[in-house]
Amino acid sequence: MSNEAQHYSSDELISQRVNHLLFINRLTRRKAANELGISHSAFNTKINGGSSWRAEELVNLTDRFGVSFDFLVGRVPIEYAVPNDFETERPPQGETPGDPNA
Repeated sequence: MSNEAQHYSSDELISQRVNHLLFINRLTRRKAANELGISHSAFNTKINGGSSWRAEELVNLTDRFGVSFDFLVGRVPIEYAVPNDFETERPPQGETPGDPNA
C-alpha cells in the first residue's frame, strides 16, 4: 500500500481521491452527486468525513470515473487517474469505436 494510505482512514483516503477526480474532470460536487444518484448534502457529508461510503457508491464511482477500487483506496498512485470524458458515448465492452462490424 502507498505511503499516502498509511496516514489516513479508508474513508478519508477515498474522499481525497474523489475530490481529485472531481478536480481533474472539472466536475462540481452537485453534478457528481446527481450523476451518482445521491443527494448533494449526502455527497458533501461523505466528502467531508461525516459518513462512510457504501459499497454501491464505490462501485458507481469506479464506473463513473473509470478508475479501479484499488485506486480509490490508495493502492494505486493518484497520478494514474486521468480525466474521463463522459460526454462521449463509450462503445459496449469488447467493441472498438468506429468498428463497422459492430
